[in-house]
Amino acid sequence: MKSQNQNLLVAVAIWLACMFGLYLFFPERIGAGKRAPQQKPEAPAQAPVTTAPAPPAGPVGSGATVASKAADVPRGTPGPKPPLRTVTFETPRVRVVATSEGAAIQSVQLLGEKWTRHKGTKEESQIDLVSPRAGEALPFTTVVTGTDGKALVTATTAYALVKSDATSATFRAEEGGVTISKTFSVNPEHYGISLLVELKAAQGISGQLSILSGTHAEEPQGGFFAPHTSTPARTICAAGNNNVERLAIGAKHPVFEAPSAQFAGIDEEYFLSAVMPPAGVPASCRLEAHGEKSGSLIASLTVPVQVAAGGDSQLLFQGYAGPKDESELMAVAKPLKQSIDLGFWAVIAELLLGIMKFFYRVVPPHNWGVAIILLTLAMKVLTFPLQHKSMKSMQEMQRIQPQLEELKKKYAGDTQRQNLEQMKLFKEHGVNPMGSCLPMLIQMPIWFALYKTLQVSVELYNAHFIRGWIEDLTSKDPYYILPVAMGITMILTQVLTPAPMSNPSQKTMGYAMSGFFSLLMLTLPSGLTLYIFTNNILSIAQQMYLRRKLRPPPVKASGQTVEVDKKKDDRSGGSGGASGRAKIRA
Repeated sequence: MKSQNQNLLVAVAIWLACMFGLYLFFPERIGAGKRAPQQKPEAPAQAPVTTAPAPPAGPVGSGATVASKAADVPRGTPGPKPPLRTVTFETPRVRVVATSEGAAIQSVQLLGEKWTRHKGTKEESQIDLVSPRAGEALPFTTVVTGTDGKALVTATTAYALVKSDATSATFRAEEGGVTISKTFSVNPEHYGISLLVELKAAQGISGQLSILSGTHAEEPQGGFFAPHTSTPARTICAAGNNNVERLAIGAKHPVFEAPSAQFAGIDEEYFLSAVMPPAGVPASCRLEAHGEKSGSLIASLTVPVQVAAGGDSQLLFQGYAGPKDESELMAVAKPLKQSIDLGFWAVIAELLLGIMKFFYRVVPPHNWGVAIILLTLAMKVLTFPLQHKSMKSMQEMQRIQPQLEELKKKYAGDTQRQNLEQMKLFKEHGVNPMGSCLPMLIQMPIWFALYKTLQVSVELYNAHFIRGWIEDLTSKDPYYILPVAMGITMILTQVLTPAPMSNPSQKTMGYAMSGFFSLLMLTLPSGLTLYIFTNNILSIAQQMYLRRKLRPPPVKASGQTVEVDKKKDDRSGGSGGASGRAKIRA
């Protein structure tokens, strides 16, 4: 029985080593990708980020005059291309730039110290959720198709700026016998961007209207234990029954389609840019990934459109472009919350995040690193009874090792009888042979859940612990202080952990695993390393306390007996002197 338990422990250790080793010995697969929202190539010359000056023909409002002149051109005759215009909206949260080229959004720059990339370096800049590239659709690009599938309004249609103010802008174009107007509006209270689309057709149309979003991305690298910077952009669609699908470059099936879409867009780890269909209008989504190692991602949301001859139709789409903060997402629309993916460990991860939010809110100096330390203390208090029982079981196991060795010799030829006698001995002394596994089995789910929380929860993004040292708890320790300190505390924990006398090699294996785990933590988020380091410190203190508490008391009664015997021998004369000296020596 005991040998089977030892084999199980060795198997668990080998499994962990194999699981971690893949990511340790292939560093080229870790951190190879870069986060998509942080890669903003230079914008093309024809799509400037700042508002272009008005043409000499008239002021900004003259876009309406240009549009009216274009309407006078006979149908089917290509009119002059409207001048390229851009409009910038700035709220306390975001700076949005809309362009007349396709009447789309060419820049969404998040404002605030938290939303920076390459923080603390010369390349530090604000995060922009749009990366314009030639041939890739900008967010809110619109395509109108007829029943035959032919495009009536293409993605590259040039629009004229009709009017604009501090929070809205209207663009208009006429193509394929269809007059289309697009009005963008921003709300200073949240990250929402609304789009009102108005269609007019003299001959009527029956077809579909699609809202596109595109970006450039790379194939995901590094797997589960990769740093957060290795998670590139993915297309996302939330369909019926809360089914959320994500598609990345290199996917086995590069196209995904689904009806009953609630929203579709680009998921960029801590950020989301998406669009939702008009209320009560059925919609479908289509996700595409072009390329193997790198390429273009396209997400489209399609709704049916009907315009009677000489009539018009209006569709109001609600969009979102900002961080994946639950409160911010819910402020725009409840379905957007589904973009937060905590994976298999969602229940534990939500609990951990809730506890950290509580500590961050109520404990000065409102530091997320301090919140992680207090979280570790809270988890240690909750698991103390089980760990106390495990430690006590290991101490008892060490004490009965001589009896176990005798049983092995006594029943060397009868394995079944040997196992029965061992179980009987374990029961008499209250020993659980698997008790030494409890601390790791308890902590492992917490480690995985906390790692996933650090990868997904935008609250911890760019959250510092100590200025000048750990500026971002979701990234690795730049000076590797925490991984080294964590390795030292893991070795100290092994030193204090009692090992079976029959198999001292388990102690050596524990030291090797401690060093291996420390190397693995070099590239993982410093927030996770801080948790494990704090947990090790508390475990060392707990083990020292339990060792002192479980240590058998010194045998003082025997010394008193010796003194009594010595006095009796003195009273009885020299005959008892030899025996008294013998007892004193004993």
